[in-house]
Amino acid sequence: MDGISVAGEVVTAGTALAGLILIYIGSLVTAFGTYQPQEQKSVRIRFLGRAWIAFVGFFLALLAAGMGVVGKWIASACAGNVAVWVLLAAFGWAIFATVQAIREIK
Repeated sequence: MDGISVAGEVVTAGTALAGLILIYIGSLVTAFGTYQPQEQKSVRIRFLGRAWIAFVGFFLALLAAGMGVVGKWIASACAGNVAVWVLLAAFGWAIFATVQAIREIK
């Protein structure tokens, strides 16, 4: 398969992954909101760290989807191939974020 033929699948997978990561960020915001204001100060750094790690994966997933759209639109196998590699990086980053969250469970 060439980059053009998989570009559509990259768009679908990238937007799906971005949606899942967005749900995770929303759950972080909700969990942070359950703390009292005086408690929020002590847990803010931990929640911000998790959120920024997740945001990088969100950004990579949307970047892959955008590159997939561009690759399909201009019929560029190169852009399609780059989209696949960026999507793989986004999946890798999602795994990294998951492992980091699991490691924080005490």
